[in-house]
Amino acid sequence: MTGEREDWIELFNTTGAAVNLTGWYLSDRSTNLTKWQIPSGSIAANGYKMVFCSKRDLVNGNQYHPNFNLSQTEGEWIILTNPSLVVVDSFKIVYMTKADHSIGRTTNGAATFSLFSTPTPNAANAGAIPFYTPKPTFNLAPGFYAGTQTVSISCADPTAIIRYTLDGTDPGLASTQYTGPITIASTKVLRAAAFSNTNLSSFIETNTYFINVSHTIPVVSVCSGGLYNMLQSGSQNPPNRIGAFELFEENGTFIDEGQGDFNKHGNDSWAYPQRGFDYICRDQYGYNGDIEHPIFPEKTRTKFQRLILKPGASDNYPFEQGAHIRDAFIHTLSIRSGLRLDERTWRPAVVYLNGNYWGVYEIREKADDHDYTEYYYGQDKFNLHYLKTWGGTWQEYGAPNAQPDWTSLRNFVQNNNLSVPANFNYVDSLLNWKSLADYFMINSYTVNQDWLNWNTAWWRGLDTAEDKRKWRYALWDMDATFGHYINYTGIPDPSANADPCNAENLPNPGGQGHTSILDKMIAECPVVEQYYITRYADLINTSFSCASMIALLDSMVNEIAPEMTAHCTRWGGTYNGWQNRVTQLRNFINQRCVALEQGLIDCYQLTGPFPVTFDVSPVGGGTIQVNSIVPPQYPWSTSYFGGIQTLIDATPAPGFIFSHWAVSNATTGLANSVVDNYVNITGPDTIVAVFVPDIPDLDNDGCLNVDEIAAGTDPNNPDTDGDGENDCAEIGNPAAPTDTDGDGIIDALESSVVDTDGDGLTDEADVDNANPCIPNPNAGPCDQDGDGLTNAQETAAGTNPTNPDTDGDGINDGSEVAGGSDPLNPCDPDDTLPGCQIDTDGDGLTDAQEGTLGTNPNNPDTDHVSIFK
Repeated sequence: MTGEREDWIELFNTTGAAVNLTGWYLSDRSTNLTKWQIPSGSIAANGYKMVFCSKRDLVNGNQYHPNFNLSQTEGEWIILTNPSLVVVDSFKIVYMTKADHSIGRTTNGAATFSLFSTPTPNAANAGAIPFYTPKPTFNLAPGFYAGTQTVSISCADPTAIIRYTLDGTDPGLASTQYTGPITIASTKVLRAAAFSNTNLSSFIETNTYFINVSHTIPVVSVCSGGLYNMLQSGSQNPPNRIGAFELFEENGTFIDEGQGDFNKHGNDSWAYPQRGFDYICRDQYGYNGDIEHPIFPEKTRTKFQRLILKPGASDNYPFEQGAHIRDAFIHTLSIRSGLRLDERTWRPAVVYLNGNYWGVYEIREKADDHDYTEYYYGQDKFNLHYLKTWGGTWQEYGAPNAQPDWTSLRNFVQNNNLSVPANFNYVDSLLNWKSLADYFMINSYTVNQDWLNWNTAWWRGLDTAEDKRKWRYALWDMDATFGHYINYTGIPDPSANADPCNAENLPNPGGQGHTSILDKMIAECPVVEQYYITRYADLINTSFSCASMIALLDSMVNEIAPEMTAHCTRWGGTYNGWQNRVTQLRNFINQRCVALEQGLIDCYQLTGPFPVTFDVSPVGGGTIQVNSIVPPQYPWSTSYFGGIQTLIDATPAPGFIFSHWAVSNATTGLANSVVDNYVNITGPDTIVAVFVPDIPDLDNDGCLNVDEIAAGTDPNNPDTDGDGENDCAEIGNPAAPTDTDGDGIIDALESSVVDTDGDGLTDEADVDNANPCIPNPNAGPCDQDGDGLTNAQETAAGTNPTNPDTDGDGINDGSEVAGGSDPLNPCDPDDTLPGCQIDTDGDGLTDAQEGTLGTNPNNPDTDHVSIFK
């Protein structure tokens, strides 16, 4: 169908009548007989039907393509079941075949199975031969040994002749015949095969024996005559590159092995003596379909068909100022930072080629491969649009539709206003713009000089039932970074002080529109601008900080440091020379992470950065997310820019609910009881997310905590405003809390804000807020005797608040005060009244006057001091 060599099954109709296959089932699992149903078709009388196990789940003309592959090394089944779910025929794969061989019934319809070195698809089975000669076995396991070892080889067929090699090449009829135990005095790859006059030669057994050596990182042993020619001479993918791959952990434990293809890896770096290669484990060779082991601590994946073995590429030491770590460091930095990218995960290793020490390499996960996308995202090679730019752009998967698909999206972005929600939503449905932003950030931060027109990969999945259906980005070679190598992209400033906005201002290198798409989305979509700037700030505060980056670099350097002396002995340079290169890299990083803060301020008109502490209360009550970062601990002291919206979000831990935010100083826009807020940080601050236990009614005021939090009252206090009224009574309907005076402050939060009649009771607590005498006639503002003076005024004047005419002179107290007379003197203002002229003690003062003065009207000299009138 596509020229690919797929696994295939041939069905044969043993009857003289056609058989309708509609509704029948094919499966590779005995536990799932109905895995793939044949939608239509028939098989002619005594005819054949070819089934290509491509995993495509379709019928193409007369070809069937079920939804599974076959893996002979996994011991899978081939099961044919009729519509009544009766198994008509089945076969468990227990015999492995070499490449281009097949297994089938000895003759059409026979009960026995045989090997075919010349398969006959869609035709009668012919040329059956016995299965292979049994593979030899070694009495000594592969691994690391102190001192000379002796290895014995045996074969289950006593008539077979065993031949072996010690140089990594395949044993053949001309190889040394085994006649007795083999002495291994130095590191060697022992390979052996058994040969018979009646059967084809056996599979090859391969064991590497490391003598008197040890390593601190994993070890990979590879052997192949073609691979040696390729790596030693630089030949471009010479023939006979099939060979063995063995993996050992750092403690020397043998892990797994396989037989597969070796391909060239690298371009410019191929000029260096130490060269990279790809390994592809091939199930069709009959040894193993995957290297099975959790190779990368960063990932959960345990099966790898394809791996990259890379010796630093253009950062290779001792050449061109190489530090032997740059590319791996940046990919690991991306993983640790949680960037929305696909990375070549790293694990350092020592490589042995045909038993010869070959130096320090990197085992790298191959991100630009369908095995990778299928494992992580469920998108197999038939459901990928995968584009790569390296000088030019090509369709790695999805031709001929991948490029037009991308071009259509790119044109839409350029020709439409993305501030229109419908237009933005359309782009958002097809493009993971956060991946695009992250891609630009890491390339900008590392001052990459070799991207966009080189080393750029992006893809989308087409299977709508699976993950990652939007265009997203993958990291490729990141060697030309942090001041190293050649400025192939033509960036305006390759120094550590380069502006971070230089990246999105590049004039479309590579011609695929990445820069123009990001630039337009930042300009027209506030959500993109906010994400881009705050994401950059988040990274500078965390994984892109000087401390974090240097700690990561040093940890990775420390992993390979014990191995670099031997590496230098093999490839040149010195250990101290390599450390000097690492120091140059470290110095550039330190300068870069300091320069970035001012660069962001200049590029995006920011203020600050301001010191901010984020915390939660109580401890363990919940978490805060600041933009894209969840703080690693609390309190978390960091710094953030102003002039841009910062998103803060609170998430309660189990058993808690969010209550409110507590802010010390300058943050604006923070809604007290709203879980997530866009805020502007304008100065130093402490921001605390306060949580409360998830007990329905903590303060027993009759309202649920969630209703109090929504209303803004304190779920721990039954009377939040302290006015003597229960919160729940004042809230009323939680969906619309009562606000009696309509001032925007609900009654439950209004303690003394409004008291219309001034009687000391808030309006909501006052039965008559227009009459200060109700409910308390003794209230200060009340005039309970109606004389024109309030209770408070009468108390100040000394008059009786319950008697309108305290001095009994016929004039009420209020009138006397208003007229300037004394409300306590019955002779003021009229001293002609009866009794006002009496002078009992004859001192010249009337009794009324003495009452006003406070003297004794019965004693002419009250204080024994004369008073003269």
